[in-house]
Amino acid sequence: MFLHIENYYFPEGSVKRLLYDLSSPLANCLKFFEFGIDSSLEKNAAITTALLTFLKSQGGLLELKLPSYEIQDSLTVSEICQALPQLRSFSGEMLNMTKEMFRGVLNALVSRGASLRCVRLTVFSTDELESISLTDMEPMLQLTVIEDIGLWLECKLELKVRDIQQMGQAWSALRSLILFPDDGHGIPLPHLITFAEWFPVLQRFAARFDCSADIPSANEVPLRFKSLRRLKWFGARISDSQRLRVAEFLAVVCGPNVEIGISRYGLHISEIPDEMSPWGAGSEDAGLRHWIDAFRRVHEAINRIK
Repeated sequence: MFLHIENYYFPEGSVKRLLYDLSSPLANCLKFFEFGIDSSLEKNAAITTALLTFLKSQGGLLELKLPSYEIQDSLTVSEICQALPQLRSFSGEMLNMTKEMFRGVLNALVSRGASLRCVRLTVFSTDELESISLTDMEPMLQLTVIEDIGLWLECKLELKVRDIQQMGQAWSALRSLILFPDDGHGIPLPHLITFAEWFPVLQRFAARFDCSADIPSANEVPLRFKSLRRLKWFGARISDSQRLRVAEFLAVVCGPNVEIGISRYGLHISEIPDEMSPWGAGSEDAGLRHWIDAFRRVHEAINRIK
């Protein structure tokens, strides 16, 4: 059984009463619950109490989504996870995050969420939070059974090759990964080689990439993804002089069976896909897609000759 509540048109008091009133009749009935509000931070705190009371009556809940509900401290996350020992999937928004608060929320999530298979987080940062690195995300490395991770960040994301190696070693069962920094250039495109090496079962990967660094030639790509089925590049900024080199690199590192999509537009938080669904019409770089397909045919012909 699932329940979806959105408070965009009704008074906060009505939503609070609804949550309290449903706690007993629906006790331990739900497997999926989605809750979103449009409220001030002060009113949000009052609704949080009612929300936690309701969640404590749903010990068998498997999936929780909190869109448009701003988590402001690690205690809320800790209480949610403590109330839901069987939780498999958690999605939420975090507001006004500093590095310390972000790490605290992740620690709370990890310490209470050993059963988690999916984590999707939208992070709205303060002005002092300019970037996030693996050091800041380190608690998530303890989620050793995780299969799906999505991070939308209102700041830069800094990942080095050794960081990707650590992530791959920790998340050996990861099948879906979304990494979208809304600021900065994104992940260096050549790092896809490292992802291919350390994420052997990854099937879906969406990110913002940066192609300002030298793009390896086809002969410099030692391996390709083993299980990848979909690669999506959001917010692509590719100069005319780079297009052929980028197209050949993607054709080789992804191989012939990966659906590759490249969009000039960024990924809005409301559009973060659950199953990596296609973009709307007109957003994809069809010209680059053409060159990728052409290079695939060339390399397939070369491999047949070999």
